[in-house]
Amino acid sequence: MADMSISLQRVPGEYAVHRLAPAADVPAQVWQSPFVSVSRSTDELSIITDAGIHVEAQNTQGPWRAYRVPGSIDFTAVGIMSALTAPLAAAGLGILGVSTYDTDYILVRADAAEAAETTWREAGIEIA
Repeated sequence: MADMSISLQRVPGEYAVHRLAPAADVPAQVWQSPFVSVSRSTDELSIITDAGIHVEAQNTQGPWRAYRVPGSIDFTAVGIMSALTAPLAAAGLGILGVSTYDTDYILVRADAAEAAETTWREAGIEIA
């Protein structure tokens, strides 16, 4: 991983993370967002969607800014999330990580986005 160059792309907009009851239906309006993540467990239904979309939720956190690793990541690739999150952890910046079949996303609180980008650049990670 040390020899691999890593870059990130900003995902336009701001996002909110919603917690709903585990048996709740996914509200139809969330699919209007350019980036949506839905995760269900026995404890909760979590939805990440555009911060401007209203969701009746038990709890909501945000706004967040999202960044994605461009292209597709091979399932054998090792250390990408670690390389992206370690500099932020060292700087005391929290993240929310989301992985899809194709790639990884990192969300940081909107009020910490500038500090996160500075930290990534100092670590040699390009931001587009």
